[in-house]
Amino acid sequence: MFFKKPLFKDFFITSVIVAVLHYISLKYYLYWTLPWFDILMHTLGGFLVALFIIFILNSYGRIEELKKHKVFLLLLIYGLTLVVGLTWELWEVFVGFTDTFNDLGDTILDIVMDIIGAAIAIVYTKKYICEKE
Repeated sequence: MFFKKPLFKDFFITSVIVAVLHYISLKYYLYWTLPWFDILMHTLGGFLVALFIIFILNSYGRIEELKKHKVFLLLLIYGLTLVVGLTWELWEVFVGFTDTFNDLGDTILDIVMDIIGAAIAIVYTKKYICEKE
């Protein structure tokens, strides 16, 4: 059963928090009225994506193989988080939330915060991705 796997509860709770905060922020225009809120959400988003990746790898037993190659494992987690972050930024451009050239600094900050969120997830899940069983 998926919901009994390690990290599922963490992933589920984080998903609910991100969803609720996103809903509230859209309803009350927090992304536009609180400049720091977008930074918080990108950090949480990066954390959530990395946590999901680690959860999936751990659930399917692939993480044990990857523990032998820690650099590859970390690059995989950061790389997939970066792909999701960049995809989100492209989506923002296509729906008109941002302008790539005028908001380049904000886009770079968003990507950096996604990666910082992934780093926090890696530290949080250290026992699953670093310790040998």
